[in-house]
Amino acid sequence: MSYLLRLFDLFLPPSLCTNPASLIRGYILLGLISANVLFAVVSMLALRFALDLGESLPIALGLDTLCLVGYAVALAVLRYSGKYQLSCHLLLAVHTVVIFTGVQITGGYLASPVLQVSLLVPVVAFLLLGLYPGILWLWITIGLSLAAYAGARLGVGQIQLLHSQDAAAAMYVMLFYVTIIATGGALTVYEVLNGMLKRELMAEKVKLEHWASHDDLTGVPNRFEFFRRLRAGIDEASEREHKVGVVYIDLDGFKPINDELGHHMGDEALKAVAKRLRKVLRLSDTTARLGGDEFGLILPGIHVPQDIEIIMPKILAAIREPIRVGEVEFSVRGSCGVAIYPNHSQDYDALCRYADAAMYRAKEQSDSYRVFQDGMQADPA
Repeated sequence: MSYLLRLFDLFLPPSLCTNPASLIRGYILLGLISANVLFAVVSMLALRFALDLGESLPIALGLDTLCLVGYAVALAVLRYSGKYQLSCHLLLAVHTVVIFTGVQITGGYLASPVLQVSLLVPVVAFLLLGLYPGILWLWITIGLSLAAYAGARLGVGQIQLLHSQDAAAAMYVMLFYVTIIATGGALTVYEVLNGMLKRELMAEKVKLEHWASHDDLTGVPNRFEFFRRLRAGIDEASEREHKVGVVYIDLDGFKPINDELGHHMGDEALKAVAKRLRKVLRLSDTTARLGGDEFGLILPGIHVPQDIEIIMPKILAAIREPIRVGEVEFSVRGSCGVAIYPNHSQDYDALCRYADAAMYRAKEQSDSYRVFQDGMQADPA
């Protein structure tokens, strides 16, 4: 399928490549043109070798050739003018002219085996152009059918080039299956390409949501996503009567790395710390970058103080491990502040303030953690 779409791209004007919806409309049009070209060629072979049309064969082949010319014109209009609507209307007009001309020269409304093919006109119109143009072409088809019926009742406007009853019956059967296959093919093309569009849009939506909620450098959730998850975690903990730990982490010794080794090394340090934090924590925990060299952790369903006394030394040990970038090796330390829901507060904003205050207390010692206690302030200075 990807190779087919690459081929279609050669015929698409730039105006249809600006957004996925326009692009998929162009793909559907090109897919239908391709399918119709295939059917026209097959029909031409059947007219030439399977049906005994006698002297009427050149007329039948001429109508089939007119279809192919119409497809080529519609394709040229699409490629060089970029006018999608005009291209679709040209394609439908050629279809309609050929079909109802075929009806009138093969016995008219009451006898022609070609009439059944007129079903394709509104089907293709709805697929290519949508509701209102589809209704327009539906009424055009109905109007021409009524005109053909009136002509048949009055005995005017039609001739019979199918002199053999066997040829008429064979053409009826052939066109019946052509109509079924063409209609099914058109709907299949639409569903396949529309499904591809939906998958592409969903993938794009996932990318955008990830971009909006995650840090570009480290790949972990950003500050906005951290607070969203914290609110959701507190709501769930409230229902289940669980505790939630909130941890703020500040990297000590990070600024000298940026100043002396360059921002590239600082970025590598942040990525290394984020990776280590995710590795040492559970899948249910959240590691987020709050900005600069600060990280935040959400630890749902913890037991206090047992889990805190186990996990916090692991976090500090993971942070202090040497970081190697090429031939350069350096390290940072962590200062961590911890606040617990609901022990310290039931409000997520207050918990964050308390974790931040405890973190600043931990910075007095570095490479340590402190659990919030009454009387702590965000900045002891």
